This record gives sequence, structure tokens and C-alpha cells, in this order.
Amino acid sequence: MRRLLPLAAAALSLFALSCSPRPVEPEPTPVVPKIRTTYRALGGVSMGAIGGMALISTNPEKVDGVASLGGPLDAAFFQRFMDRFVTGGFCSKEELEAIMQADPTRLNDPAVIEACARPRVATPGPWEHPNDFNHWHITNNGGTFDRDSYIEMMTDLMLAYGNFFTENPDSPVAPPGIDPELLRHPPADLCAHPKHVAGLKNAEFNPDGHYDAITFCDGNQELYFCSTGQEKVDFCSNPANIITPLPVAGQGAFADAYCANKGGAVRANKTDHTLFWLSHAGQTDPCRERLMPASILLAFDYNGNGRRDYGEPVLNNSHERWDDVGADGCANAFEDGAGGCTTTASPTPTDANHDDYEALTNPQGTELDWRYEQGEPFRDLGLDGVAGSADKGEGNGVYDEIEGRKRLFALDGRSNFKKLDKVAMARLNVLLDGGIHDIFNLGLMARNLFTAVKAARDGLVGEYRSFTDIPGMKDRSSGNFNPWNRSWKSLPKDLITLYGKESRTDEELAVGEGDHVGTTEQAASRFQVLFNWVAYMWPNAPRPQAVFGQSTQADYRTETFVSQKLGAKWEYAISLPPGYGDPANADARYPVAYLLHGYGMDPSGFVGAAIIANNFVTDPNLQLRPVIYVFPNGRCCFVNKRTGARDCRNSDDTGTDIDQLPDWERECHSGTFWVNRKGYTPTDATPYGDAMFELMEHIDGTYRTLSAAEVEAR
Repeated sequence: MRRLLPLAAAALSLFALSCSPRPVEPEPTPVVPKIRTTYRALGGVSMGAIGGMALISTNPEKVDGVASLGGPLDAAFFQRFMDRFVTGGFCSKEELEAIMQADPTRLNDPAVIEACARPRVATPGPWEHPNDFNHWHITNNGGTFDRDSYIEMMTDLMLAYGNFFTENPDSPVAPPGIDPELLRHPPADLCAHPKHVAGLKNAEFNPDGHYDAITFCDGNQELYFCSTGQEKVDFCSNPANIITPLPVAGQGAFADAYCANKGGAVRANKTDHTLFWLSHAGQTDPCRERLMPASILLAFDYNGNGRRDYGEPVLNNSHERWDDVGADGCANAFEDGAGGCTTTASPTPTDANHDDYEALTNPQGTELDWRYEQGEPFRDLGLDGVAGSADKGEGNGVYDEIEGRKRLFALDGRSNFKKLDKVAMARLNVLLDGGIHDIFNLGLMARNLFTAVKAARDGLVGEYRSFTDIPGMKDRSSGNFNPWNRSWKSLPKDLITLYGKESRTDEELAVGEGDHVGTTEQAASRFQVLFNWVAYMWPNAPRPQAVFGQSTQADYRTETFVSQKLGAKWEYAISLPPGYGDPANADARYPVAYLLHGYGMDPSGFVGAAIIANNFVTDPNLQLRPVIYVFPNGRCCFVNKRTGARDCRNSDDTGTDIDQLPDWERECHSGTFWVNRKGYTPTDATPYGDAMFELMEHIDGTYRTLSAAEVEAR
């Protein structure tokens, strides 16, 4: 083969170079977006679930994850629940006046009133409990939730948020015309001598202001049945008791006489006669004396006898009346299918504009969603709904509602999650659960909120109808829930579990199957899910030295710090994980989870939960992340009536229970609901919500918590 001449070789080289691709500049290294990480999570049960979601939905930057077990409130659903059911179900004004014209005493006769009262079975969705004012749904699951508890909880909720039914410029919680001191310290004779407020108008029941509004008493009444057949003692069988309700002192004797030929009278209780108690304890018996002031509410005294009779309605002037037809301003009968309205009603209405709210299939719908939307027609007649009364909001051209309702929506988790920007949504994980038979429908409310989470995640969430439905959590041999495994690594960080059987036997009803707390197994499963969810939230965070296989126990203690926000000493319990005090971990830092307790509880109720959470940290097969758990005290602070001193602990420096000391009283019945309190008067506010964030700073400054950081991956 002939060798190329030098000139030819050079030419060939130049040709080759000219045909070769130009060198490609290397692509710049993509910038990985950072995730702001606080290494904090906050969870709560019941009251803690309500308050925790209210706090974090308005302050999402404070934590990386929020868990609501048995909650949270859905403001629109809750408003409907209170209006239509808890304080609803009354006969119309015209029906009541017709009864009164025939015989004023018949306003207290349940047989007459039940003939026109709105049916309690008129509930629009599955799982929802029937209620009306005279028939509240109750339970003893997770506590005794009866008529006394309803009134106390409603009072504490209103002390936290403001009154849900009326507005009073002199008090966030007292109805108009009522001194807030009457609520704080009701006089002993209030039931016999109620306070009257004249001239209060209401479109539905007192449009001309003719009837006085009065304070009234309600609450629990002893239950009696006859031993033969468990027939309930009918105190209204004596017409005299309809006219003048029987005093407490005479009720036992009446029951004995009623049951004399029926095996004798039995005084029922929730422990020995659970099913009877559940069926009857939520009902008002109008033929017997009631002794618990319910002064957050007023009733219209149609017959002027100075008490709320069975048929007399309670006052609700919470918002201007509006048509819940959606933002298109068009009821289904007039929808044209293109987002607009026709002028002629269809004889067979359908949701032609596809705007009916339905939690699962159309959560963005605005028609029949129980809240006012811009574009919906409203009557600009003020809060009382009566033209010419010149009350708040009348004629101002905008829709008005009372301050308590505004605050419900301002702290509403579903509304606030929708408002988060993409960055905030991406970094905040959400865990929810609830019983489908929960007394307050909190399982339904959790489902409603989760629709907003699901939409933000493009459906990449976990939705389960039982705890064993969670992938990897069903024991292969026993079929029981077994969450202590590593399957959590592959699960979505946003998940909801709605627990409970669709139908229940009497035995299951009695033990709380699918109820507020659930059965013993369901209650345990809820906490086990929470602890595993927290343990797997930060897989890339640095870990302390291994404690696996060691017998080191968690350090559980109750501590106190001086809260500047509360102006008092405030207590909390804390569980430091196994290995926290080991010399090898002297420089190790830990994530921290805050767990808020339920109504009527205190931090001591979580001792067992802390032990469960930390015992599994030492299991070498699991290698769960050690986490610091903090359990704040959600009981209201004590105030000394004589000196004005404050103390936000349950016991003082000597270990004495403060509620046993003279002159000290709590600011509420039982719970703060973990939000800034509105109080009895405009100057009575207490920043319980702000104090929670103050506690977080205290914990960071006192214990070895992980500092917030910008990370590429959690």
C-alpha cells in the first residue's frame, strides 16, 4: 500500500477536523432545590388535633409535619353541624304559635312538639349522626360526652374562638344583653330566675322582637327504667309535670311509683347499662327540672313562663342569610351547563354546571358547601335577618357574619392548606385519622381536609379504610395490625386512615368501635401509626450512636418553665429517648415531636404513649430514629380571684393541686383548644397559641434538638 504524501496527509487531516463535531460544553450541574427543614413535628388527639391543625395551618413554617388524630375541625362542616343539628330541629314560628294559641303549656309537651319538629334523620351523607337540640348524640368513648360535656365544651370552644351564634360588643362569648360575669360565675338561682333580654329580633323565630330572649338551664338528668323490659320512666305521663317540671328531689319517688308493677325502678348509669345510657342520656326530658346553666345561648320564651320549654327555639344570629348555590350564583334548577344561568327553572334539576360540593368527587365545588362564596345571593339585612332593625351589617353591601364564625374560618385547616404556596405545601406533611362513627363527625372532617392535601399532591397520598389496609402493616399469620417494620420507608408521607365498621353490633357500639377514640386496639393503632410516621420523617438526618439492643430506658419527666406569653409558670412533660444521656451521644442532636392532648386530659395521660414510642427505638431489627417527645399542658391557666396571680400548672411548688387551693379558679372548664383565647371580655384574652411556639423555642434552648436547616432531602 502506497504511503500518503505529506501534503495529502495534511489535507486529509484538515478535512477530518472540519467534519468532526465541535467540542460540547459540559452541562452545568443542576441546582437541587433545598427544603427548609425544622426537624419538628406536631401532633394532637381530639382537642389537640383541632388546636394543632389550627396552629400549623396558619404557621406552616414552624414544623415539617402535622398530625391530627380524631380531628381537625372543618369550619364549614362544623358550622353546618352546629346550625342545623346541635341547635336546630325546631318547629316553625307559625307552628309554635298555633300550639301556644291552643294551649301555651303544650310548648313543653314532647308528644305535641315531636309532631312538627324537623326529622332528626335528615342527614345528607353517610356516617353522620342525627341530632337536634333536644336529642344530642352522645358517647362514653374516650370520655363522658353527655349534655353537661356538650355545654362545657361549647363554652370552652367559644372562649377560644368567640361565640358561634350571637355577637356582643361587650364580650366575645356572652350573648347580647348578658353580663359576661354571669357566664363566669352564674348565680345560684339563675335556673329559677333567668335573665331576660327584650327586643332581640330573629328572622326565623322573632322577626318583630315580640318575645323576650332568656337564659336557660339544660344539662344531664338522672335516667330511670323499669326492671321489667327496661322501659324508660315517662315523667311526662303526669300532665302536671308538663306544666311544672318535677324537681330533682321528687324524681326518685316518681320513678318508684311508675315502676311499682314493672319490677321496680332502676337508676341507669353508663357503666352497668351502657346501651340504655347511650340511647337516652343525650335527650332533654322537659318534664323534669334542669340545673346546668347554658348561658352561652339564649332561647325565645314564647309563653312567658320564664324557662325554655321543649319546643322553644334557641337564638342563632350568626350570619346574614344566603343561598348556598355556588360562586356561579345559580341554583341547580337554573344552571345552563356552561357555567351560567337560565331564567327558567328546570322541572328536573341537575348539577349542570358541575359545582355541587362533594368531599370525595368534587371537593372544589362551591354549591351546597355550607359556606358563603363571593357571587352567592345574600339578604343584606344584617345578622338578625330582619329589615329595618339597623343591626350589624344591614345595608352595607357585603355579606356579614359574627366574629366567632370568622375566626373559625381564619383557623380552618382545609381553607388554609389551599392557600399555601407550592413550596410550603411541598414541605409540610400531613397525617390524619378519624372514626367513621365519631361523636362529633371528626372523621368526616378529617376526610374533608385531606381532599385539599390530595389535590396538592396530585393524588400521591395514602388513603386507607382501616389500619391493616396500610401496605405492609398486616401480620401474615394473625391478620392483626403490626406496624413495627420498615415498610414505612416506601409509604407516602401524607396519609389518612378512617377506621370503623360500616355497621356495628350492640357489643361493638358499647366498646366504641369506630367512635371518638375507638376500641382499645384502634386507639393503640392510632398512636403506633403516629410514632412510626414521625420516626421515618427525616431518613437523611444525622443519627446518634446506636442504642439498639441496649436496655436503656427513655427519660420521662415533668418540667416547668416561666412563660412570658402566659405570665406564669407553665408545665410540660418530656420524653428523652433511650441513649440521650449516654456519654457517646453527648454531642448528638435529635428531632422533636410535640403531642397535644385531648379535652379533659393533661400531659400525664401520655406516659404510656411515650413508653411505647421509645421502647421500639432499642429494637435492633427496626432501628427506629430516636425522637424527643414533648407533651404540653393544654388545661387552662389558674387565676387567683383575690390577687390576680396566674399559674399554668396543675400543682404548685409543694405538689398541691392548685384547684384545691382557695381563691384559685381556671380560666375555662377544661381545655384551651391550643389557640389564643378570646375570653369573657375584650381584655380577657390569653395567648395560648403563641405560648406553644414560645415553648418550642424553650425546648430548643434547653435540650439537644436538631437545628433548622436547608437540605436537599429530608
